[in-house]
Amino acid sequence: MKTLSQSTMQQALDLVREVAEVTKDKETRDKYRDLCHEFPVLVRTCGLCQAIAFCADKAQSDEDARAEAYRLLLRHIGKVLGIETDGAGGSEGSLIDEILGADTTQYMLHTRRVLQAWVYFKRFAVSVLGVKTGGSES
Repeated sequence: MKTLSQSTMQQALDLVREVAEVTKDKETRDKYRDLCHEFPVLVRTCGLCQAIAFCADKAQSDEDARAEAYRLLLRHIGKVLGIETDGAGGSEGSLIDEILGADTTQYMLHTRRVLQAWVYFKRFAVSVLGVKTGGSES
């Protein structure tokens, strides 16, 4: 039986590998790598709800690499929290609605879960996607 940390690490590895293997656009992969490092800071600075709202706003922009990276990030946040969203179009709404509708205890658990998982996303961004903590490629 796997521990929660082992399950979370495996999920993060699978999702980051998916970005590395499936995403053809280098610019999208680069932006996703950056987001893996920036997102926990955003959550700690302004809270999970505002961080997700910010990412959802960026994901709604033109069909470019940045928007696609934000959609991937939102989809992965949803998977970490167990909220189904495909990260395309308006589906970020279900993630936002779930966070907005959560009571205080659930909101705190969602925040803690995302921050715990993002430790692994940051580490796999370094090893799988080839980004260093300072943001430069290896």
